[in-house]
Amino acid sequence: MHWQNIFYLLSSVLFIFGIKRLSHPRTARSGNLIASMGMLIAIITTLVVSDSLSYELIGIGIIIGAIIGAFFAMRVEMTQMPQMVAIFNGFGGIASALVAAAEFVNPSESFPYGEIFTYSTISLSLFIGTLTFTGSFIAFGKLQGFVSGKP
Repeated sequence: MHWQNIFYLLSSVLFIFGIKRLSHPRTARSGNLIASMGMLIAIITTLVVSDSLSYELIGIGIIIGAIIGAFFAMRVEMTQMPQMVAIFNGFGGIASALVAAAEFVNPSESFPYGEIFTYSTISLSLFIGTLTFTGSFIAFGKLQGFVSGKP
């Protein structure tokens, strides 16, 4: 087993334990910390393994994301948190769909697991990502009162 797979496995285990601890208000803070550590391990492993990354673009993305996140964290009231979570979830879904579309248009490497598997994965990512985006913004609209609950 390659060393990076061990770190990815560790980060997956930390995600699972972190999400489990999010189920109760008393343990939610530690669950968030555990899941964050899993994400940090996954990000560092990816940065170390990948040799064709632009660290400048990554830094710019982190700065822009931190500014937007800090703005919303200070501006949004606690009663509006479900709406903010719905929006952020939708952005995660569309990001997944855009990554899949980019991989379809310009594959980064030859398909190591075969074209059928790769195209199936891309199609599934596009479908789930766009479905998540659409559903999250419908949920936001319902929570905000823009969309009625009637079909």
